[in-house]
Amino acid sequence: MSLFVAMDLQAAVIAHLSWKSRLTDFFYGVENLTLADVPDHTHCDFGKWLYANGLKELTGFSEVNAMEAVHKDVHDGIRKLVTMPKETRMSDEGKQALAVFKDKCDRLVDILERMEKQAK
Repeated sequence: MSLFVAMDLQAAVIAHLSWKSRLTDFFYGVENLTLADVPDHTHCDFGKWLYANGLKELTGFSEVNAMEAVHKDVHDGIRKLVTMPKETRMSDEGKQALAVFKDKCDRLVDILERMEKQAK
């Protein structure tokens, strides 16, 4: 694997941790997000790289399928929370949805970091 793949994976980690922070800020009313601010998993910077070249670059990684599925789940979770009415976000249901999103985001970051180490 190349150092460039490791750098792409590292950039994906940073971007998705940033989304975790942004969504938490949104959840508590610090940041305003709309559905237009949230690309699907194929149109974020990582998704564009992944579906243009990344899958070819990552063929030797055993976790690539899991990473791809969790990446989609993370984006679906962001979209779900952004479209959730404020009253629901502030309820136990909303708090549970945020916790589920954070867990998926942490799982994605964990997978990406393991892949990054392998790529180096």
